[in-house]
Amino acid sequence: MRPQALLFKLILLSVLVVAKAQATTSTYQPFMWQVQNQGATVYLVGSIHALTPDFYPLPAAYEKAFQSADRLAVELDPEQLDPNQSARLVQSKMWLPKGVTIDRYLDDKSLTALQQFAKANQSDYERMLHIRPWMLVEQLTQAQLKDSNYQAEYGIDLHFLKLAKQKGLPILEIETLSQQIRAIADTPFQAQLTMLETSLDQMDDEDYMAKMTEYWRQADPDGLYQFVYQDVLDNPKLKPMMEALLDHRNQRMADVISIYLGQSPNRSQTTFVVVGALHLSGPKSIIKELEQKGFYPKPMFQDKNLQKQ
Repeated sequence: MRPQALLFKLILLSVLVVAKAQATTSTYQPFMWQVQNQGATVYLVGSIHALTPDFYPLPAAYEKAFQSADRLAVELDPEQLDPNQSARLVQSKMWLPKGVTIDRYLDDKSLTALQQFAKANQSDYERMLHIRPWMLVEQLTQAQLKDSNYQAEYGIDLHFLKLAKQKGLPILEIETLSQQIRAIADTPFQAQLTMLETSLDQMDDEDYMAKMTEYWRQADPDGLYQFVYQDVLDNPKLKPMMEALLDHRNQRMADVISIYLGQSPNRSQTTFVVVGALHLSGPKSIIKELEQKGFYPKPMFQDKNLQKQ
């Protein structure tokens, strides 16, 4: 289900149906970097947005860094969203043009899979035919997550949001819901369609989450990125989706984080930043964007390449 992981944090989504991974089977390192500039310190934490209870307690380095923080920054705080406004925004992006239905674009195999999904989840198949591909993938995501062992309530971002509110820390939002929805809903139709077709074809793949969490627990950002990016190599039509969900958002997030790093020339201030782990992975990651801006992110884990030497 790797293509569906590209929707990992869109509209506060989580990952899909999974086989439960054991959180104690191998090295558990903090997927975290430290960036300092004059009086400012930023901790960049890569989040898995749905986990199981056995991933806790987290490595001590996470908790130690968080205890030093003056504020928390996340992509979005779900408690601050207006449900009515959010629903209107989603509705404005989810429907195909009048008279157009998705069945004209899908082959028989994909249509059969969509019909089976609708029946299994007691969804209105005729209504689904009028929905844009990105939202159909979102519905697949939600249904599979519901039946999985992994739950958003155990995600890293919600964990630290809860702690920050208990401590009364200021909470900053790096993005808006509108930006997140546009990132997926405004991608080219063909890229959305390809993601839907691939998602329907891989509905029974149950090993994705276990593999992804393993890369995360071992703090292997390169391995994580390559695992996800392989789908783009296998199907180049997915590239616009990858660029919209990761590359373009990484640039905007790095711009915001660079502001955090420039706000404390005369006093110390520490910001604990939690974003999806994929945003800190790959050649166009937030880490790379910050390096291009002249900052020096320091990994708070043992580099895999150094281990191999």
